[in-house]
Amino acid sequence: MNQANNSSLIETCIRSARITDELCSASIAKYESSLRKFFLVIGDKNLIDLSNDDIDEFIIQMKKNSASNARIRNVINAVKWVVISLQNKRYIFKQLNLLTIKQPKLMKKEVNYLTDDEIGKFVDCIKQDIRKNETVKNIRFMAFLMLLLQTGARIGEVLSINTSDINRQNKEIPIIGKGSKPRTLFLKDETIYWLDRYLLIRSDAEKALFATQDGQSRWQQTDAGRSFRKFKTLSGIQKKFTVHTLRHTFATQYLMRGAGINVVQSALGHSDPITTLKYYSGAVDKVKVKEMINDKHFNFIPESELK
Repeated sequence: MNQANNSSLIETCIRSARITDELCSASIAKYESSLRKFFLVIGDKNLIDLSNDDIDEFIIQMKKNSASNARIRNVINAVKWVVISLQNKRYIFKQLNLLTIKQPKLMKKEVNYLTDDEIGKFVDCIKQDIRKNETVKNIRFMAFLMLLLQTGARIGEVLSINTSDINRQNKEIPIIGKGSKPRTLFLKDETIYWLDRYLLIRSDAEKALFATQDGQSRWQQTDAGRSFRKFKTLSGIQKKFTVHTLRHTFATQYLMRGAGINVVQSALGHSDPITTLKYYSGAVDKVKVKEMINDKHFNFIPESELK
């Protein structure tokens, strides 16, 4: 009985988020998955009767199952979103205080991004595949890659674009980003070239900029992920990286080249510049320190006579 009631309450929140564009489709899918996991772990518990002890027990059980702290936090954030949504609809949670929820710590990681050489290898392997046999698949992925690399957009944002959204005169695409915040993606001629080349090879009437090969529906993240993994293997790059790494690459590369933090923040769609700094300042600082160490201007140690 609780399961049916929980599903109904969650669907109410999800439906509202779809109508208001509070969450993009990718975020909705992640939240739904996280919420299923939460109730799978805590068992037959009514959502309205949740307590802080239930959250604590969830964390303990997830840790016993060797779940990462990041995974645990993602699930708890999904639960908090649903609770807040229901509170806004006048539902009362008598035993739960969101302000005192405990969460496991996240270890700060260095931002993973592609270097100039790695970007070149990745792009070249796709071009080589296109030269061997030009297909809708490889042209589509090249257009997809160029748009991600050149704009720093999120995967879900790019996959939500329609062909009619492209403003070729101003070389821009208006999008609705995370948190329903509108922003504009600005395009270079190279990116427009690959987008047009992809659209030219298509023969369907699907409104989505990136469509499935049969032209019947919008391209999904899982499909894009398969193409990404194929070309990642072909590139020979040994570093571990994902599609989302392309967003980190955009930010890090521009910051290293002297772009202002506020400009990169705006391009990424971050509400707070602290978010941008938190993710990318370490990577940029590391590169700058390396440059300084290898710059003879800063050398104060006598050089060895060894050749």
